[in-house]
Amino acid sequence: MNSRPWMIGLLLIMAVICSTALAIVNYKTAPIIERNNRIAYISTVLDVFDIPYDSGDPEGTIATYNKSIEEREESGLTVFVNREGGARALSLAGSGFQGAMSFVVALDGDTITGFKVVSQVETPGLGALITEDSFQNSFIGKKVSNGIAMAKGNAGASEFDAITGATETSKALAKILNNGFQQYFKK
Repeated sequence: MNSRPWMIGLLLIMAVICSTALAIVNYKTAPIIERNNRIAYISTVLDVFDIPYDSGDPEGTIATYNKSIEEREESGLTVFVNREGGARALSLAGSGFQGAMSFVVALDGDTITGFKVVSQVETPGLGALITEDSFQNSFIGKKVSNGIAMAKGNAGASEFDAITGATETSKALAKILNNGFQQYFKK
């Protein structure tokens, strides 16, 4: 009979110790995780402009970004401008089939010159195929001032090939891109 309160007390003490330990770990690692996410984002922007950097040197990556890229807010969008030549890229994000997706899309006028996925949580082997270089590179050269449409094979100048088996991801991608392009080109 006396063991029950003792067990409850021990469980409460263990719960407090574990919760405190998790809170401390979260407090200590949150800035590191945030910095690493920022460096990954910066790397994606540099990649979309084909600006070389040393991926093994985080400080050098940040320095290259600060020297090469100007970040602006235009028409409610984050726009990146390459200081050499003035090339522009947009940061676009929205809801995919499984969750949030974000992209950086480089433009020369109304033509895509670079496309990179920043983050996604789509189904592995299906919607997650949007992260493959072959899919991302298929956007290069597409005209987008009037939007971009999903096609099922033989994509035209303003279309991209949908991912087989991931129609909802492809539809969500088209919606995110078209919302961003509409906002950008209406300025």
